Amino acid sequence: MSRKKLTLIAFSALILVLAAVIASGCMSSTVTAPTGTIKKFSSAEEIREYIANTTQITQTSHYGTGAVWAGDTIRTTAGAVPAQESSAKSLQAPAALPSALGAGTPDYSGTNVQVAGVDEPDFVKNDARYIYVVTGSTLAIVDAYPATSASVISKTDLSDTPQEIFINGDRLVLFTTGQEDLAVNDTVQASGITAKSAIMPPRYPYYRTAPVTHAIFYDISDRAHPKVMKDYTIDGNYENARMIGDTVYLLSRESVYPYYDQILIPAVREKAKVVLAPEVYYFDNPEQQYDFTTITSFDVASGNTRDAKTYLIGSGNTVYVSPDAMYVSYQKYYPIYRTMWGGAEPAIAVAPASVVSAAGIAQISSAIAEDFNTMTEPEKQAAISELKSGEQDAIQNREIDQSTTVIHKIGISNGAITYLAKGEVAGSLKNQFAMDEYGGNLRVATTSNVWTTKGQYEYNNVFVLDGAMKTIGSLTHIAEQEQIYSTRFVGDRLYMVTFKRVDPFFVIDLSSPENPKILGKLKIPGYSDYLHPYDSTHIIGVGKETGTTDWGGVSTKGLKLAFFDVSDVEHPKQIDKVEIGDAGTDSAALSDHRAFLFDKTKNLLVLPARVVKLVDTTGGSRGDQQRIWYGAYVFGITPETGFVVRGTIEHGTSSGYTWYSSPYEVKRSLYIGDTLYTLSHKQILANALSQINTTIATIPLPDGEDVLYPVMKGI
Repeated sequence: MSRKKLTLIAFSALILVLAAVIASGCMSSTVTAPTGTIKKFSSAEEIREYIANTTQITQTSHYGTGAVWAGDTIRTTAGAVPAQESSAKSLQAPAALPSALGAGTPDYSGTNVQVAGVDEPDFVKNDARYIYVVTGSTLAIVDAYPATSASVISKTDLSDTPQEIFINGDRLVLFTTGQEDLAVNDTVQASGITAKSAIMPPRYPYYRTAPVTHAIFYDISDRAHPKVMKDYTIDGNYENARMIGDTVYLLSRESVYPYYDQILIPAVREKAKVVLAPEVYYFDNPEQQYDFTTITSFDVASGNTRDAKTYLIGSGNTVYVSPDAMYVSYQKYYPIYRTMWGGAEPAIAVAPASVVSAAGIAQISSAIAEDFNTMTEPEKQAAISELKSGEQDAIQNREIDQSTTVIHKIGISNGAITYLAKGEVAGSLKNQFAMDEYGGNLRVATTSNVWTTKGQYEYNNVFVLDGAMKTIGSLTHIAEQEQIYSTRFVGDRLYMVTFKRVDPFFVIDLSSPENPKILGKLKIPGYSDYLHPYDSTHIIGVGKETGTTDWGGVSTKGLKLAFFDVSDVEHPKQIDKVEIGDAGTDSAALSDHRAFLFDKTKNLLVLPARVVKLVDTTGGSRGDQQRIWYGAYVFGITPETGFVVRGTIEHGTSSGYTWYSSPYEVKRSLYIGDTLYTLSHKQILANALSQINTTIATIPLPDGEDVLYPVMKGI
């Protein structure tokens, strides 16, 4: 066995020994077996007792990790309808035209969304004339087109923390988050679910500060004077939202923390009056931590509520939405050596002492610095073979441990919210693009991490679940000892990038849902964090370039745009690439697909960029210094020409290492007619599409200097 293999295994073994000791000291020997059947609570007391009796580990409260309050004592316990086929194509979804604009208005871009017809919220939206942007604590409306006369015509100060917006004709929906003091008794009674008893006498009213989400509906028929139509308060933090047609679906979430004999049930309020008291549903599945996940639907035109449901499920925030269903997922982590369902005692396997003692402390420490990438190919294959055998041993001994992703399928139709089914798959999701609904099935891509006495084993999977969320097809152990960096489902194919040392770009066939299979793959340096379809036979990748260090490891370099030809599915190829900047160069598009602007008909691709350049200013005696450029690169792209730089747009420059908080970093881009607009938190620049390097107008944004960026969601 090579020294590299020994150190990897020894270090893993030590981790396993420590984990086993911890697990054996804090686990209960009994856990309720899961049923997966949805049920409805009838009282807050029932909710409190359920949480107290089924929580797998110590509950996490709003104030940190602690014990679950149950009554007046502290207790720690252990414990289908197939949807219509949805397009996997990405679409720059345009907002509905406002009534003030008629026929003959210019064309315009919209938010880059995952599913056609399902709009996603963002901190900036636009129509054929106006740009609506959340900047700091202000909602600003910009009369943007034509650019020569562009200006901010409306500024609305916001008292809570703004998140994201939707635009639909003459309606604007704003989501904000804040804190409110809620009376426990009032909240319980308003929900329609009452506690059986309360240990606090009425003369001592109890209040708690809780997170809330505001859904504010504006009438913007007069863009210079927006008017609030409705302002709803929904218990819980803002997580995500979607707009389908004239219906908005809001997902909010709050950790459940029982206070004495009272449970605070989520409600939807308007001016302190409860307008919707959602029923609360649950499953007989123990969780590490419970959240109230509430889905509320609204009619955009009137601002009225349509429906609301609350689900007591685990904590997570990866959401995928098709035109007919919302898929809410979260990780279901098990202690490393967990009690198996139906077993009376924990199944604990400790790494052989001989492995640890033979390795020695020095070798275990050195294992941290060792890199799987530095092994020779035969050593890698031998190590993977041993790790795989360790997984099989663990399965036979019922000691297998890996994260499980739980996915709840919730039907949505014209505002009606109906629970449909629940499924589970092995591994974890990278982001919302790891899920896709097609032909009534849900396709899922995951990365599994398995700990065994022979080390940590990592690989990737593809699962196909039917309309009832039952697994009907699977493909596992893809790209062993690598993890998923990006996925894109397009029709009956999946394009997937994994990474460890090089970027294997996989083409996976899903035309037979029961038998997914790899058609071809391409290994190249670097990796893609985001994949975007150009057409049926070409894919665009956005990520980072990589290189090899002097000691055989991998170093990350600048931004990389890659163009893949997948017309020959068995032999995909990279037909062009562009590298931008040195190490430290970044783009908002790597972590947020909404920052990526592509329009094939306009031959337009816009990539926001923070470009780092190393400049030797001292003649080599004191090393390099950084020069930072903030702006956007604008490309044309065709299969015949590859990437062609049409121009760059500069928002600002700096030097040194202060670039992380620069208000000049470009976060979004959009177009209206013949004008391209790029947005940083400082300003909007308008440039002619025919002459990208010519700036027509600069529009300063309020609060552009000293306010933190809005929250950027990557779902």
